[in-house]
Amino acid sequence: MAKLARSLPQPAGLALAGACSLLLGLVAPVARASSPDAWRAYDREVRSACLKASGLLQPRVLGERIDVPVALASPDGNTPLISALLIEGRSPQAHMGGQRGRELCLFEQRTRRATVAAAEHLDRPRPSP
Repeated sequence: MAKLARSLPQPAGLALAGACSLLLGLVAPVARASSPDAWRAYDREVRSACLKASGLLQPRVLGERIDVPVALASPDGNTPLISALLIEGRSPQAHMGGQRGRELCLFEQRTRRATVAAAEHLDRPRPSP
């Protein structure tokens, strides 16, 4: 009788629970790999790349970094991010007279590249058409 019980297929709930346990076991080490030190290092990398990419004089970061997942998690459990920072500084163009300027910086985690765009009007309401 014991041999017969072992040869019967598992109920669907038990099979699903086993699969979930296996997946959690694979994902948990990846989640633990993102330590506070790793996030601090990533933040320093994003800030440095964005400040370098900025065309502003005496650039500084305004506010906090915002991370946006750009795709579903890959098979290794990582979710690629685009991180956004708002940068403020002085305009380098002579005709602007050193006036304050803002740029939005987007940092792609996968490629480690920073791209900036003018953002002087980012905090103002859009004019009605």
